[in-house]
Amino acid sequence: MRAERISLCMIVKNEEELLPHCLASVQGAVDEIIVVDTGSSDRSAEIAQQYGALVVGFEWCEDFAAARNAGLERASGDWILFLDADEALDRAAREQIRSWTSVSGCDGLFLNIHNYTGTGQQGVTVNPVLRLFRNAPEHRFEGRIHEQIAAAICRRNPEAAFHVTDMVIHHYGYQTAIVERKDKVNRNVRLLQQAVEEEPDQPFHHYNLGVEYLRVGEAERALETFGVARMGIDPAVTSYAHLLFKYEVRCLQHLNRWQEALDRIDAALELFPEYTDLMHHRGVCADALGDADRAEYSLREAVRMGPPPPIYHTEEGIGTYQTWYTLGRLLEGRADLEGAVDAYVEAVRAKSSLLPPLYRIFRIMRVSGQEHQIPALVRERFALSSEEATHKVLGILEQSRCYDAALQLLLVISSQPSAEMRERLSVAEAMLQIQQGRWNKARLKLEPVQRKKGLLAISSARWLERLEWIEGKKANGDDPLTLWLKRSSQAGAVTNEEPAVQTGRTVGLRATKKKDMDSSIDGTVAGTEYDGWQALGLMMEGCVQSGRWKELHSLIQMCRQQLAGEGLSVEQSVRVGEKEKEMEGKKENGKVSDIESFPGASDTLTGTSWLVKGLVSAADHHLEVFAQHTDGQRHRCWPVVQHIRLELPGADGFES
Repeated sequence: MRAERISLCMIVKNEEELLPHCLASVQGAVDEIIVVDTGSSDRSAEIAQQYGALVVGFEWCEDFAAARNAGLERASGDWILFLDADEALDRAAREQIRSWTSVSGCDGLFLNIHNYTGTGQQGVTVNPVLRLFRNAPEHRFEGRIHEQIAAAICRRNPEAAFHVTDMVIHHYGYQTAIVERKDKVNRNVRLLQQAVEEEPDQPFHHYNLGVEYLRVGEAERALETFGVARMGIDPAVTSYAHLLFKYEVRCLQHLNRWQEALDRIDAALELFPEYTDLMHHRGVCADALGDADRAEYSLREAVRMGPPPPIYHTEEGIGTYQTWYTLGRLLEGRADLEGAVDAYVEAVRAKSSLLPPLYRIFRIMRVSGQEHQIPALVRERFALSSEEATHKVLGILEQSRCYDAALQLLLVISSQPSAEMRERLSVAEAMLQIQQGRWNKARLKLEPVQRKKGLLAISSARWLERLEWIEGKKANGDDPLTLWLKRSSQAGAVTNEEPAVQTGRTVGLRATKKKDMDSSIDGTVAGTEYDGWQALGLMMEGCVQSGRWKELHSLIQMCRQQLAGEGLSVEQSVRVGEKEKEMEGKKENGKVSDIESFPGASDTLTGTSWLVKGLVSAADHHLEVFAQHTDGQRHRCWPVVQHIRLELPGADGFES
């Protein structure tokens, strides 16, 4: 039996940046490549030919279907796979595609398009799309934009069968940088408006136009356009009807018309009872309307349903980690902290790389007096299968100021480390001891590392100098931060005036608020490089923990004055020993070159952030003292204190 051949058909214009990735992804998966070039002025055609493609020139006529059909005319395969240059076939799909075409009795196969938006780090939306179909002369695309092939296939064979596969195509074209560079939205809107003029009764054009309006935040206009589309379809037979309803809900949410959104969801669930996305959004809307019971029920029901069937467009994490995290936020707001922690744990178990729920778990347990239970929770509920995962957890514990829990976890993972890892663990533990104000214990960890003269010897020596300074001892060395601290304090930079922190607090929150959304951690306990501001932040935390209020006040004042531009000049802060000679060689026209007072001194946003963390840490200390009776029992106001603290910005940076 002859093996069925697959033809890849594409249209491109000025895609030299993305095209190699796309064509590399289909190597071995297709038998021929047809590239229709609509007028490239870059190396797109040359690159396509390097991958063995037949390049067909085509004069662009504002019609995507016409361009695609020009490629179909030249295709000789039994099956047609079509991709865009900003897409790539998943590795698993590359290995599976021939099996699907050889055993399938279908006329077409759906592949799951994973769309990456924003910076590409916000997760993906998943959309099943007909991308692989049998080659026949009658099978031709229709539509000026968002061209379709299904209608032509069904006209040729009214009994046509289609199958939804688990194969994946990665689509990067709607990441912000690519959209802006190619001006995709304006192009799409222009072509769709033209399509609406030509075929005003075609609801698919109105639907796609509404999507573009929603993409740029024109929710009112999008809602109106979606309404026109909805009036022209039969939801029972229209493939995109479920998505049309969801997009209408998103518009209403954007416009804060929560009751209308809830009503629209309830109506849509009558038609699409398996569509988990709608159930998830019902919980969000109910919460916005103050109906916490209905919100919790809806979110738990969405978790029970799990991800929707593959015929539905969905967002990654709906029915799993996104829903668990949303439920956790709801329960946290209801003061059900135990339930919130359980929900956050499930979110992490569903997606191990997810960081926001870890922050919230550790923060809740610390603020509610359960920090001692964190190591057991981590061991029992999470699978720390790699050194990287363990260090990530340690970093979040550090930033959440769960120092004892981090130290206990360090003891667990350091049973049989390599020599280099032992040094890293020693430095990591020293940083935690510094944040707790246990200077002697930190010194005991740093001194052996310094003596071994390894990669971490210099950073350890510098930290030893800083500890000497903060304990009021004579610090000798060339650590820039210690030199700055010495000169600043000797020059009388520290005063008794109260620090003015209101402006700094506002800026600092802007700098750190994104911690709740980002998937990266800076300066974890596993790290060994600390810039000046972070080092000052660790020292401030240590002063709070050890009750060194005079030193804390001094550090706050010096940081405040540095941020305000009132501190010592670079020349003043480093004019000691060899530093004075170094600076003399760096003067230009009587002025000192642009050299920082200490590492990171010029980054005022980071500096403000760490200053705020020091102040919040001090506030936390006083709240903790207030919440305890002298006999060790909690004060009757403890629940109020706990609630207030959970609503305040944390040293970890996120807000409730």
